[in-house]
Amino acid sequence: MIDFAGTKILVTGGNGAVGCNLVRKLLTLGAKVTAVDDFSQSKKGNLPDDKNLYIIGGDITNERLLSKVFSTKYDYIFHLAARFANELSVKDPIEDLRVNAQGTLQILVHAAKQKAERLLYTSSSSIYGVQKSTKLTEEMIPHPTTPYAASKLAGEDYCRTFHTLSGINCTIVRLSNSYGPFDPPGRYRNVIPNFMQAALTGKSLVITGTGRETRDFTYVEDCVDGIILAATKKAGKNQTFNLGTGKETTIKKIAENILQVTKSKSKIVYKPMRSFDHIKRRKMDISKARRMLGYRPNTDIHTGMWKIYHWFSNR
Repeated sequence: MIDFAGTKILVTGGNGAVGCNLVRKLLTLGAKVTAVDDFSQSKKGNLPDDKNLYIIGGDITNERLLSKVFSTKYDYIFHLAARFANELSVKDPIEDLRVNAQGTLQILVHAAKQKAERLLYTSSSSIYGVQKSTKLTEEMIPHPTTPYAASKLAGEDYCRTFHTLSGINCTIVRLSNSYGPFDPPGRYRNVIPNFMQAALTGKSLVITGTGRETRDFTYVEDCVDGIILAATKKAGKNQTFNLGTGKETTIKKIAENILQVTKSKSKIVYKPMRSFDHIKRRKMDISKARRMLGYRPNTDIHTGMWKIYHWFSNR
């Protein structure tokens, strides 16, 4: 990992599940970090009390806030702020457009004036939508099937456009079902924390579908390592990378693993798939990130379940 000593770094969405883990890692590498978050989807307290961390609360579409944020010149900009969840985007697609697409555009407008070393944009594996192959490669034509996926893809296009217009160096990473510490349970949250919470409270683990559906679940520390590599490696300039594990795991196996780790007597129950759940299987091709960045995810799903169980037990 690069030595960030003396560098100034901006992380939008810095209090979120991935963002706060990224901020913590950057601080250990010596960076001076400014974290921006509106705390609408994460509770305050995810970030440490650190002399090298400056936290700004607010909406990334607020121009007065952005003028304050960008009054400092940054060496690196990590843009993670987004309105999260496919289901939530179906209920309110306009708000998704405002935060994810417009917000990204506004960040780029300000970042382009600074000539930062690199802007890294976190996109999502959901932009691929339904493909003929379950192994997703960066060369595939995206087919977003939810407003969330469409808005994240729009952010990618804005990054490419601003590189052409202003010369700002952007790197895009498509994250795949990250999980880990500071990822809480909730109605619009991820399946792993929701299953973990259910198992620990004696409630049923509800699978929407057959349980044979798969995703490429990636432990957050591996995501963070990939993000930092993508932002700092010369080969990563103006490139797009998949960040996952390259392996698919069924939702049923996740539920069974959690029941085993927690020694819970909770039951697994099944409900019909939601109307927007079109993707049956997903596995990321991470060969490009391995080859060009040296990306090496090393947390297997069972080890990851133990780690997240430990975090739940001690939070």
